[in-house]
Amino acid sequence: MEYVLRYDVKPTRSGEFQRWLQGAGTAFGEHAPDGWTYEGTYFTVRGFGDYSNETRWRIDSYASLGSGFGDQDSIELISQWMDFVDQSRPWQATLYKEASEVDILPGT
Repeated sequence: MEYVLRYDVKPTRSGEFQRWLQGAGTAFGEHAPDGWTYEGTYFTVRGFGDYSNETRWRIDSYASLGSGFGDQDSIELISQWMDFVDQSRPWQATLYKEASEVDILPGT
């Protein structure tokens, strides 16, 4: 499964966020919670999109959603990440499964 989180970075902080991600992206992968794999963080190009950023995680199972927040380093990374996120704007989280893995309700 893929967990996709869309959000906006605070005004004037995109460059700083990009620089922070250069080291933090590797650390996110090393300190991810059980069952989570960091896929990357993306920026919209020239304002195309409803949100400025998107972070993607590969998740092993539904049980992984309840596996906690990782080790202490992961919790610190999340805290740093949240300092960049514009809390005044709504976020959007989506959970995807590959077409071959998803159950489809008959008749839909």
